[in-house]
Amino acid sequence: MKNLRSIIIFLLSSAFVLNLHASGTGPIYGIDISHHQGTIDWDKVREWQGNKIHFVYIKATEGATVIDNRYTDNLAGAKDHSLLVGSYHYFKTSSSAKAQFENFKKVAEKGKQNLIPIVDVEERGRCNMRVFHSNLKCFLDLVERHYGCKPMIYTANMFYNRYLANKYKEYKIFIGRYSKNTPMMKDNQNWCIWQFSRRGNIDGIPRDVDINIMQEKFDLSDILINNN
Repeated sequence: MKNLRSIIIFLLSSAFVLNLHASGTGPIYGIDISHHQGTIDWDKVREWQGNKIHFVYIKATEGATVIDNRYTDNLAGAKDHSLLVGSYHYFKTSSSAKAQFENFKKVAEKGKQNLIPIVDVEERGRCNMRVFHSNLKCFLDLVERHYGCKPMIYTANMFYNRYLANKYKEYKIFIGRYSKNTPMMKDNQNWCIWQFSRRGNIDGIPRDVDINIMQEKFDLSDILINNN
């Protein structure tokens, strides 16, 4: 029953997002990937359900020491096939902001990025709220100074509403919500990108992949690193 429910939600959300930009210039889809997707055949990665893939976010690092072992190949493969690429870091509360930044900076070379970096925030750990926000803001500031633009924050919809709402209004927000309903933001913040499915099937990618769509109020120029 759980698998059937997941399939129904995926089909409903897919049908909904296909019409999300019905009155605009058309939907802007992207994917985000890591070593979990395996070895990707980038010659085949072009579209999802007939919709062009415009951008790819690639996991670079996690915490202070972890480097995604597919990052270099994924970055080169996507860029070689003229896809706009950006990198993301999975933020951990168990390591200092500075140590995590040094790890990310070393791996995600500034000159190889098309898109603003992403900070993936999904856990608070055992930190109290003051320490959590202080460390996260420190990391965001370090990334901004190095890359010359504010990073985008990725998080789950529930986590955002519980911990981040009203505190990061100056940042673009990338929300994960696997539902037929668009993200519900407690503080009425405009989300920039919605990760609406984690079960996307794309030629060339051997395992399920996250599918993302930009809100119609934004376009690709809003996340290009040189425009921010």
